Amino acid sequence: MQESPESTTAILRLDLLRRYKLSWLPGDLISGIIIFAVTIPCAVAYSQLAGLAPINGLYASLLAMVIYPLLGTSRQVVVDAEDTVAILVASSLGLLAAGADPNRYLALAMMQAILVGAILFVAGTARAGFIADFIPKTIITGFLNGMALIMIASQLGKMTGVHLENPDFFPRLWEFYTKINQVNQLILIVGIACLAALLVIRYQFPKIPEAILVVVLATAAAIWWNLGDRGIELVGVVPAGLPQPKIPDVGFNDILNLIPFSAGIALIAFFDVMSTARAFAFRNRYEIDPNQDMIALGVANVGSGFFQGFGCGCSQSRSAINSIYGGQSQFASLFAGGLLALFLLYFTYILKDVPVAALTAIIVMAAINLFNPGVILEAWRTRPASAYLSIITTVAVLVTGLMTGILVAVALAIILVLHRLTRPHEIVTRPPIVPGLMIYRFGAPLFFFNAVHFASRIQNLILAARPQVSFFLINAEAIVEMDVNAAEKIEELYDDLKSRGIVLGICNAKGHFRKVLLNTGLPNRDGFNLYPTIASVLEELTKKQLEVEALEVAEAKRALEEAEKAVNQTIEETVKEAVKQVFEMEEQQEQEDDEVAIKQEVKEIDEKKEIGPTYEEAVKEALKQALESDGEEDKIKKAAEEGKTKKD
Repeated sequence: MQESPESTTAILRLDLLRRYKLSWLPGDLISGIIIFAVTIPCAVAYSQLAGLAPINGLYASLLAMVIYPLLGTSRQVVVDAEDTVAILVASSLGLLAAGADPNRYLALAMMQAILVGAILFVAGTARAGFIADFIPKTIITGFLNGMALIMIASQLGKMTGVHLENPDFFPRLWEFYTKINQVNQLILIVGIACLAALLVIRYQFPKIPEAILVVVLATAAAIWWNLGDRGIELVGVVPAGLPQPKIPDVGFNDILNLIPFSAGIALIAFFDVMSTARAFAFRNRYEIDPNQDMIALGVANVGSGFFQGFGCGCSQSRSAINSIYGGQSQFASLFAGGLLALFLLYFTYILKDVPVAALTAIIVMAAINLFNPGVILEAWRTRPASAYLSIITTVAVLVTGLMTGILVAVALAIILVLHRLTRPHEIVTRPPIVPGLMIYRFGAPLFFFNAVHFASRIQNLILAARPQVSFFLINAEAIVEMDVNAAEKIEELYDDLKSRGIVLGICNAKGHFRKVLLNTGLPNRDGFNLYPTIASVLEELTKKQLEVEALEVAEAKRALEEAEKAVNQTIEETVKEAVKQVFEMEEQQEQEDDEVAIKQEVKEIDEKKEIGPTYEEAVKEALKQALESDGEEDKIKKAAEEGKTKKD
């Protein structure tokens, strides 16, 4: 994202002129003229919505459009009298100054603007701009939707000519229902005609500033048909001149009573400014500083309060006009403020014939634009719980009122934050390359209210794990903070895992969490490991696993070699034994064959002649020699022949 052409400082933005580009001037001038033209009817209408005279809305717009550009960091945001703050002013002062005379009501409104500005200024100086991210969009949308419906209900009387006394939403609707027969048809026709014209121009001709066009047409119709004499309420005379500084005439108790309401208005006004400023900054590729914009909005409100205005905030419609018509800097807002000053000096008389019904239609149109059910429908599809919270906020605003609704919205936001911190998003992984390893990522800081859940969750994961866990690694990249209670839980977890033979490790420890962890002394204990990254853990464990596998392979190889050696030795011995047995069998067989051969030989000789004693001795001697000479056949035969020769 490119740097904003204006620097971010807590003093006047004197570099605004130094960094200004002449190529921006045409767009800024055109945007300034149109912003000025639209601001007049809107400021008058929103002053009416706040329960004040038309001139007070013009004063508030003048001060805001001159002060914010000198301090703010957004190029397109236009701060002036707007609907969101106006209805909050009416709601809060309606509780504190019901039935009060106009001067006291104005004094309270001025003091409230000063308090709103002071709260914003102090918060911005303390760099509390981060609260812009505190309340989720769904809850803010629920609050604004309720506000939009209250705005419409507040204008029912002026739109129809029915006098309504009850300020609360549902009772006011019921009161209108019971008095529906008192509707002034002419006022209703004018109001509906103006509202229809606003809708048609907004959606069919979006580049035309519909508010000023409708007010001009309605004023012309009022003059042409003399509608003021026919029961149509007109704005009347608006005093000319620039606002004069004035200290609100209020007491100390009034200030104490206004502070809570002022804090709520400051919160909503800042959210409104930041949501619009961020949208335009993202679209136009530059940066903003929430703290500086909080200071700028605060000073603008203080200025408005001291110059007879009321609380002001971001006008989304005028900010959009600034962007659509080529505004590139806050000079567009300054130029519009200059034109408004001239209008206050010389041209306020043209407002006296503006029909109040036309201003009422502008307020109703602003409420229609404010109402945004699309966010709830989107949340319903993606995260139903957020949609429920949005609807609950809307109902709370309608039932209890806007100021109590702010407290409900803040309370729901706190509950939501605590719930997400207590039960944050978690990721559990089991890398297949290291079967005994489990990696657990806990997506929140560790404090006393979520430490028990953190420890019990780890224990349950280990119990349910298959294969069993031998090394449990906590990925602490989201755990940036840890208190003493959480540190004790981690020590207890370490002792429990160690007793079960499981190694505990932590990686990506940083910031305050790492500091507290080191102070516990855990990294120096046996069975605990601290790693810089997950990759380093996997590298070490994989290396150890490979070493173990290599030892197992070597052991298996040695066992195989020994087995092969034993088998070979057994085979050799078996073969030798078999050969020995074969030789013995062959030798025995040869002996048996020799005996048979000799007996056969002797038998044949006996058949030829009788063998004498000398012959028998010769045969025995020959047989003995034959046996002693391994029974060789030729020796036996030779012995037999020698014996026969001797006999002969």
